[in-house]
Amino acid sequence: MRRHRESVIRRRRDGERGQIVAIIALMLVLLSACAAIAVDIGVVYYSHEELMAATQAAALAGGGAIPSGTGKATAKAYSGDAAQGGTYNVRSNMNITGVTPTLGCISQTTYPNLQIPPCINYGEGAANAIQVRETATVRTFFAQVLGINSVNIGATATATAKGGQFKPTNIVIVLDSTNSMGNTTDSGCTVPGVSGAPTPEQCAQYGVQQLLAEMDPCQSTVSSCSTPSNGMVTNPVNVVALMTFPGLCSVTTAGATCPNKATGVSNPPVQSTYTSDDYACPSINPPISAYNNNPAYLVLPYQSDYRASDTATALSTSSNVVKAVGGGASPCGMPGIKTPGGEGTFYAGAIDAAQAYITATSVTRAGVDPSTVQNIIIFLSDGNANATATQMGGSASSYPASNECAQAVTRAGVAKAAGTLIYSVSYGSENSGCPTDAGTYTPCYTMQHMASTPSAQYFFSVPKSGSGTNTVCPGARSITSLNQVFTAIGEDLTTSRLILNSTFGTAL
Repeated sequence: MRRHRESVIRRRRDGERGQIVAIIALMLVLLSACAAIAVDIGVVYYSHEELMAATQAAALAGGGAIPSGTGKATAKAYSGDAAQGGTYNVRSNMNITGVTPTLGCISQTTYPNLQIPPCINYGEGAANAIQVRETATVRTFFAQVLGINSVNIGATATATAKGGQFKPTNIVIVLDSTNSMGNTTDSGCTVPGVSGAPTPEQCAQYGVQQLLAEMDPCQSTVSSCSTPSNGMVTNPVNVVALMTFPGLCSVTTAGATCPNKATGVSNPPVQSTYTSDDYACPSINPPISAYNNNPAYLVLPYQSDYRASDTATALSTSSNVVKAVGGGASPCGMPGIKTPGGEGTFYAGAIDAAQAYITATSVTRAGVDPSTVQNIIIFLSDGNANATATQMGGSASSYPASNECAQAVTRAGVAKAAGTLIYSVSYGSENSGCPTDAGTYTPCYTMQHMASTPSAQYFFSVPKSGSGTNTVCPGARSITSLNQVFTAIGEDLTTSRLILNSTFGTAL
């Protein structure tokens, strides 16, 4: 009986042999299918992250290029879409099918805390932000057995134009204060508080005010800058020194005789004694010195007290640098520094002085690597390097009275080789001139080649209307308003920032 029962059980058990193999095989198929789907989902997810990174990079690059008038083209170049000229962020498993950059103006009033730059037309239409939309297809691997060969994905990113977040900079502004800057007018320029057509010097100084109104005097992490000492606040972001040419008599004692004053100049007569600082509203022109008499080009050393905080909208009228550019409290006004004239135009000495000051002067910024701070010279002139041998004369012999335009280009090259960026602002310069030079040198050529490269980024040419010249030099950046030139420079000194896509929905 027991044998019979064991036989039946054995027969049943033998009949179930191989079922577990079938179940395992089925489970392996299901697990493989799940793994395959997971792989494809992972590939799609990873590709979307890559597309988002590429789209953000395109938006940031496009925002940085808005002041150059190439925002859309630059965004497309960084998009990775070869059909749009893209050369960056190319992905092997992802085919970008569309790139749409859109420029717009976001209201500064609606979003006051975003520090969005002004909305200006730089050649592509008025804009202070860009939104980039990219679409792509991702090739699948295992899902193809189900007929799914690819998956469509998309990403959108929005960025401000340059102008929202400043990098640490040491800036030396060199302003032409020769006679032509003060005895002519520019009817194409408007300066608040000045009735009628202002002088070129007033226009230039008001442009510098626009730059000071944009830059960050101190870190954005503090509600207000510290109490300044000698014009400097603690841990500044953007510091500004001011130079002028022709250089001034270097005597610093009131009532003293100026030992190295220029001789042989009489338009107007050089003052024989020291006057008050050029930024402190002097009633008479300061004494000037010949270009080879070791003149003092520096009007003010580095300053950072031009605004009370990085969010303050008004300039500090008690700041010496604000006074120097005509924005000081009464009785100071336009212009700040004077235009004593009496000397011809000579660039090289002022460029050397600016670079020497940058090299010799350090600024303390806690937690900031000095190697990351950008040194900058902003050089503005309306003239033609044409100083006479007498005006070049003096006890030193650093600069010959020949090849004056070539000297400027050479000395600018030395500064650029040291890592200094040079913005060159040609204010009514001509396409002919440079009488002490031979060959291709002209005022336009000289000012262009003093600038950093590419000149389309760092060279500006602004015409003077009325009693000046309406020349616009070839190869210059496409901005011909002096105020907007300084606004554009301010935006160049900042970084583009990503902002919420919904913000762009408030475009004006």
